[in-house]
Amino acid sequence: MFGKEISLKELFENDVNTKKYVIIGEYHGSQSIINLGTKIQEEMANNLSKTKNNNPKLRVVMEHFSIPMSPMLSNYASGSISIKELIEEYNCIGTEGFDLEPYVPMLESAKSLLNVEIYGGFIPRSFARLLMKEGKEKAVEEARKAGFVAPHEQLDGTDQHYNFFESLLTGRNMHQDTCGKLATEKFRKMFPAQIIKDASMAWCIQNLRRLDLTGDDRMLIVCGIGHMLYSHGVPERMISNGIDPKDILRVACVPTTNKQILSGDEFTKEDVISLLKETYGGPENDAADICFIYDDDCDSVEDEDSIRNETREAYDKVGSTAHLSGGDLRKAISILTSLHYTPSEIEFVGTDAVNYQGVGCPHRHALIQPGEYVIDLGSGLGVDSLIALDATGENGRVIGIDLSQECVNHANKRAKERGLDKHLSFFQSPIESIGCQIEDESFDVAISNGAFCLIPNKEQGFTECFRVLKTGGRIAICTTVVKDHLEEDVKWPLCMRMFSKMSDIVFLLEKIGFVDIEIDMSDSLMEVEGANEDLEKSINPQDSLRYKVHNDEGQNAYRHLEHYDMNDLCARVVIKARKPRVVSNIVDSEK
Repeated sequence: MFGKEISLKELFENDVNTKKYVIIGEYHGSQSIINLGTKIQEEMANNLSKTKNNNPKLRVVMEHFSIPMSPMLSNYASGSISIKELIEEYNCIGTEGFDLEPYVPMLESAKSLLNVEIYGGFIPRSFARLLMKEGKEKAVEEARKAGFVAPHEQLDGTDQHYNFFESLLTGRNMHQDTCGKLATEKFRKMFPAQIIKDASMAWCIQNLRRLDLTGDDRMLIVCGIGHMLYSHGVPERMISNGIDPKDILRVACVPTTNKQILSGDEFTKEDVISLLKETYGGPENDAADICFIYDDDCDSVEDEDSIRNETREAYDKVGSTAHLSGGDLRKAISILTSLHYTPSEIEFVGTDAVNYQGVGCPHRHALIQPGEYVIDLGSGLGVDSLIALDATGENGRVIGIDLSQECVNHANKRAKERGLDKHLSFFQSPIESIGCQIEDESFDVAISNGAFCLIPNKEQGFTECFRVLKTGGRIAICTTVVKDHLEEDVKWPLCMRMFSKMSDIVFLLEKIGFVDIEIDMSDSLMEVEGANEDLEKSINPQDSLRYKVHNDEGQNAYRHLEHYDMNDLCARVVIKARKPRVVSNIVDSEK
């Protein structure tokens, strides 16, 4: 019944234990959802253990791992590797990019239950990149050959599914549209990249069904909410593979900040119905069988993985179109000069200057010395890494880390072409989980120029930064911050929603262990002066072939913000700090 409240006991007895397939649609990393998933997992396993014959299995299929990672999960389940080693190996592979730490309770619980087996459920992300580069036909052909999708899979989707998919990307509420506005067509090319993930999980489930010789096994499927709501995505392909929809339980999770609903104060059934209608429409929309309402502790309900995916996809486009012949060198030099890069630095960068990305100049604060080892976090197309290498000299070393594989590919190519690859190299990884690619206490200096603006988990990012620094090592992080707070009920760009609050930075870094913390605001204005107006428009026709993150389309989407003075709201800053020296457990705070 729509709007009916049920207890956990009722959920288990009347729903979970009566279905063969339970699908949990989650906002990734939310502890409330993970706790619920863990309880459902334990209930399903315990209920199966009551079956005396055939020793049935609970097969847990998780989006967070690609299908080829299943042997790694088997090694963990058998005790061959620990949870720490599992996470390290996962981060070392570095292809899927989820933060596994919140899922440790669920993974450890599965390991402790003798009748539970865990499987990776998604096609490797490289196939989505292949699809975007070479087209749907090529990607699905390779996916069929690898056995990741059904032999008959064509990656076709319905208009209703696309309407839902587009609403996830744009934030358009499908159920509050009174003007008859339809989904835009601009994401049609991306749509098959969503479907190939749905198809791979459904085919993985189909293959696991073949292991169920007695018909007594059950499955718990954990995926993002965008892969199961309204039965789009994974459920519809499970059904097309012959699974009876009556055997499927769909559990969706609705975040809310309405404390009255959660606490029961002035609680009414109408409150819940209103929330469900606003989020998922009425009962006629059939979003899910069960909707779990939980407290979202964050200011935003955007999950970290979606943010990383959006950022990665945008900068992959930047990297794949980063050709030296397609940029405006005069404009680039003007911008670098206005940001206080020195003439010798600009001269050393040369034509690579056209690929500059950043919000400031970390080098005036990093004070890199000859022979030092430097890590550039969020190195982009490698301009700041080149400058760092010039400073550290032939006895030094610079490593760049970036989320975008395309940017990494371009930067490594340029390092080799310039004969610098012996001392300069780049790796693909989220800043928050560099993992075993970089050992502890490896670097004298960590720089970054703009990447911390879009890191979903700032604490984890700075913690990794702390880990890779030698004792006494220092940071110079150029980033943009929110001075106070952003007004509610205003549509802000993703980048602004992700900015740190300036008053939180010192406390955060102190908590991690940094000392000598300073926030430099000497060049904090949001509008960079010095780029001549005659350079604002590209003088190179090929420049239009280069993808830009801050493009006209993005600017047009936020014309409603033109009356705001961004200097009042935000600031460009440089965060400086040091990892303390420790001698006999006594912190030496000498500078």
